[in-house]
Amino acid sequence: MGDAGTVTVFVDDAVLGRFPRVCAATGRPSDGWLTVRHEVGRSGRVSTPVLLLLVVVGPVGWAVLLFLALAAPDRTEELVVQVPWTGDTQQEVSRLRGRRFTAWMLAAAGAVAGLMLVAGGAGAVAVALLVPVAVAVTAALDAAWRLGKLAVSVDLDASRRWVTLANVHPAFVAAVRADQAVRRQPRT
Repeated sequence: MGDAGTVTVFVDDAVLGRFPRVCAATGRPSDGWLTVRHEVGRSGRVSTPVLLLLVVVGPVGWAVLLFLALAAPDRTEELVVQVPWTGDTQQEVSRLRGRRFTAWMLAAAGAVAGLMLVAGGAGAVAVALLVPVAVAVTAALDAAWRLGKLAVSVDLDASRRWVTLANVHPAFVAAVRADQAVRRQPRT
């Protein structure tokens, strides 16, 4: 992808997808759109550790969860942005997600098998599983890193008028800036 860039646009342009048809990830001509969702403001949801603690506590925790659900419903807002994308890029994202999932599952299976072997007294055999588990973890982390390189990040400023798109291709940045310059010209 090259060095990732950032560009700031009006919120209306981001929401409506008013962008030049240049893929935000690759810089090539786009043949589709990617919908990027960004949570705005603070979430009213209960964090996972707190949720688990309240569930484990039993009926008292369940009552607290019910009270929280009724007294403080989630009021999180969501900004939905449309950016130009390509089918090839989406296929690559799907392939990398599958690779990441498979690698994590193989690593987990290897770790469980290793623990079972250790518990069964075959510690020497369990040590041999360290290499495949390490390879699987490395593959999963590599796929996650590559997915991160393809992910477009969205940030809404405090005035709620401007959206900054980050981790986008420099050709996309150049095309958006050129489009912005043309649209600012007086119409004659």
